Amino acid sequence: MPKKFDIQQNHTLDSNATNPATGDAWFGTGNPVTGWQVLDTGHIEIGANIHYRTGDQIQPSSVASDGSLIFHGPAGPQVVDPAHNVSSANPNRAAVSFDWSFDLGANGNGGQTQQQALTHGWTEQVKIDLDPGAGFKYLTLNAVYDPVHNPGGSHVVWEAADNTFAAQGINQGQIVVADDAGNAFATQNSTNLAFFNSLIDHDPNTPGVQGGGVAPAGTYDFVETVLNPGGNVMAEIHSTIILA
Repeated sequence: MPKKFDIQQNHTLDSNATNPATGDAWFGTGNPVTGWQVLDTGHIEIGANIHYRTGDQIQPSSVASDGSLIFHGPAGPQVVDPAHNVSSANPNRAAVSFDWSFDLGANGNGGQTQQQALTHGWTEQVKIDLDPGAGFKYLTLNAVYDPVHNPGGSHVVWEAADNTFAAQGINQGQIVVADDAGNAFATQNSTNLAFFNSLIDHDPNTPGVQGGGVAPAGTYDFVETVLNPGGNVMAEIHSTIILA
């Protein structure tokens, strides 16, 4: 990380990042705005939420020397887990999901809408590490204001920032996530390693990307960043998720 930020653990998202009709997050149904890891720099607020899919939130167990938040959760697919309020199994989804929230108009007047920021050179970025080993292989996604491909919610889509996964069919500029929810200021979504299972190398000892079961054990990193038009990092949350 270029610099350490004062991340508030187990915190509540700003009102712009809250659906006033439900009191929950904008995406999905019944996703709380409490219990998030939140970085508030004034009018920029970003949030990360690591949780059992359909179940409890997971709070960080520690903070690394570089400021990364460390989380622990189960590897493999979603299973019934009453201890963590998971009432059903889903073999096609990983047991752990991670959510993002980007709010550029937090704390009253003076912020920017998503359209204003993204069309004037600001960057909102999500990086998902798909190397379960000690190294990193990031699927890097950049937010783009695109009301044609996302006519609802925040009108934000997420495009591949480079050709790291071109061999697996993900090319630079390709829309990878097209359904972000939110409003004029905030954009939110939830993702799951199962969505990217074909990009994960399940056997690092064999050349190429080897397939396998959903969410193999290992260490994954999830990074949310906001950069100004000059390329300076204005906000960043780095979550390290250890699945075992």
